[in-house]
Amino acid sequence: MNKKMTFLIAVAIPLFILLAMTIKPQATVLFGQEILLETKAYDPTDLFRGDYVAVNFAITDVPKSKVNLPLDKVYNKNLYVSLKQEGRYYVVDQVSETKPKQGVYLKGKFRESFNELGQAATYRVDYSLDKYFVEQGSGKKLEQESIQGGLIGTVKVLGGYGVLTGIAQS
Repeated sequence: MNKKMTFLIAVAIPLFILLAMTIKPQATVLFGQEILLETKAYDPTDLFRGDYVAVNFAITDVPKSKVNLPLDKVYNKNLYVSLKQEGRYYVVDQVSETKPKQGVYLKGKFRESFNELGQAATYRVDYSLDKYFVEQGSGKKLEQESIQGGLIGTVKVLGGYGVLTGIAQS
């Protein structure tokens, strides 16, 4: 192999890797099903990245009654949360270890959440949908709106992967 070919391969591999990282989010935005989730916002500013709204979805706290698995199969594991529509919003229907064959679902990492008595009543689930960047100066306004009446998160879902595409006042 000559030097020119080696150079081209050395440049192409990192570019290919970067391009491949965008495929799943872009496919979700283009082809995913749009759902609405109820949110609560907090911490609207990051000094290095600008204004954003960090959101906590209602589906983040999954009641233990929805999880019919032993503790060793749940804690700190990636599981699938099936969602169903109730009124305007999607809510937790059930949790499973295997990818559902149909319906709307998100893949999330489960952690225990403790109440003031020190007992775990729910599981806290990380869906990686927690930050939404907004126009500079509007983060505080969204935080105030969430305190007064909540926000709605618009999420595109495809194959268990979700992308937060918008936040609006409910």
